[in-house]
Amino acid sequence: MAVASAPGKLILFGEHFVVYGLPAIATAIESRTVAEVYRARNYSLVDNRPETPSYKKEKYDQQLDSIQRIFKAMGVAETKVRIVLGGDLVTASGVGASGASCSAIAAALNEEFKFSLDREKINKVAYEGEKGYHGTPSGIDNSCSTFGGFIWFKKDLASGKSMIKPMDSRISLSIVIGNTGITSNTTKVVEDVKKEKEKDPEKFKRIFENYMRIVEDAKAALEKKDLNTIGQLMNKNHTLLKEISVSCPELEELVAIALKSGALGAKLTGTGRGGLMIALVTNETKDKVASAIEQAGYKSEITTIGAEGVKVV
Repeated sequence: MAVASAPGKLILFGEHFVVYGLPAIATAIESRTVAEVYRARNYSLVDNRPETPSYKKEKYDQQLDSIQRIFKAMGVAETKVRIVLGGDLVTASGVGASGASCSAIAAALNEEFKFSLDREKINKVAYEGEKGYHGTPSGIDNSCSTFGGFIWFKKDLASGKSMIKPMDSRISLSIVIGNTGITSNTTKVVEDVKKEKEKDPEKFKRIFENYMRIVEDAKAALEKKDLNTIGQLMNKNHTLLKEISVSCPELEELVAIALKSGALGAKLTGTGRGGLMIALVTNETKDKVASAIEQAGYKSEITTIGAEGVKVV
């Protein structure tokens, strides 16, 4: 038996824009998915991860496809493996649940079958697994779960290769996560944005230019540990995401609640049209923001970011 764990992720800046070759900033969070791998006579999967209601049911077929892709990438005979998933990462749209699962499973298989894959190769396997969930994933989720910390991520659209650069930031950020309770279909939302871009390329050119200024300023603010600027840039990033139609009424309500309760900045994270909202808070405001979200009928979680990447337990 082998056991590995990998953290969830949050995108601080760049969801959707990263699909078009623009850079993004992402970070690993404290909560993790744990994968246990056993050799067995017959293949089986037990998924004990905590979930947003209906998440695992809606993602079931994608999950099966994902695991088959991981087996194929690693040359493992799936009929001889039993996988048990657990941990404290709540499965939800926007928190990198699939990326954490893929990374943890790949690392546990690597340990059990003594493949001696390094972290780069584990990440490549996890990326193959992500294809089962997202069709053509950006690679940011599995990269964040595998490498941990803060990363500057950019995908070369010509070659399909990803540039992953750890950021020189030791900043400790507290984040409140607000959960809409809605599970998003990443493949569909990404396709919808693509169609909108084809309809109005000039609009998207302007949005992309505005975003590039935001992400470059955010990188500098993180290195300077300038929390106020980071918060303001999160707000601006959210406005652009609204413009490309990936927000929804529930996300807008959560952003408004967070800002009214003292958050320095707030935005959707991940796919959008459901999923999660993240709010940058201080030690003095984090409980107030989380409480206000709960009082409005949503689930909330307080976390810190910059966690360690995948590891064998």
